[in-house]
Amino acid sequence: MGYVLAVWGEFVNFIGGRSGVIHFVLFAAALVCCFFLGKWERRRLFFPAALVLVFFFNPFFYKYVGMRFLSGVYWRLLWMLPSSFVLAYTVVKLSYRLKKDAWRIGVVAVACVVIAVTGKPIFSGETYTERENVYELPGAAIEIADFVELWMTDWKETMIVPNELLCSIRQYSASACLLYGRNAEGFIADIGEDEAKVYQEMSSETPDVELITEIARNKNCRFIVFNTSFHQIPEDLSEYGYWRATVIDDVYAVYCRTEG
Repeated sequence: MGYVLAVWGEFVNFIGGRSGVIHFVLFAAALVCCFFLGKWERRRLFFPAALVLVFFFNPFFYKYVGMRFLSGVYWRLLWMLPSSFVLAYTVVKLSYRLKKDAWRIGVVAVACVVIAVTGKPIFSGETYTERENVYELPGAAIEIADFVELWMTDWKETMIVPNELLCSIRQYSASACLLYGRNAEGFIADIGEDEAKVYQEMSSETPDVELITEIARNKNCRFIVFNTSFHQIPEDLSEYGYWRATVIDDVYAVYCRTEG
């Protein structure tokens, strides 16, 4: 039952709310229609999609394959569902069974309106923003990586950064290594116990600075970056062996380990 609930949670996260439910119901209805439309539709549309659904909602497949090889990305199996194609094909196929062109146009128009109204615009501020630079990455990530490279004592430096910068810094610089990446959120592979502790603290508004700096020293992390608009920490961390080297965008405080 635990795996059944886990699979259902993956599905709910994939469809993403009310509009996702409506569109998936429309797809399911179109898929059922494909079963009755004819042999061609059953072989090329219905059965492949049904096979994907059988595997996805199978708790044993999730336990032995999903958890081992698809941890954190199990929902991507649903990418194999030809949702848009099945919907478009079914609407057009059924509309052409009508004798009058006016009725055909009306059915297609109504279907398009229903999909558009119940959906969510992708060209919005939530999904598209004006780029800050040619790298199409947050400017703070670039400035932090450049600053760290100026203080490098080897070909790379290991650092700890706020969660929102985990991906962007590594996309910009291979020299600015991280104690943990987005795998801390369950992608691809698990992280070590110490790394998990630091990630948990960096996810908190009131992180345990003593714990973070202790693990950072043991892991040879010379740089720690805090988001001062989120993290409530003392400005002076010298008692923990780190000094405030710079502040990026008036938000990200970069601390460097005190030598010796």
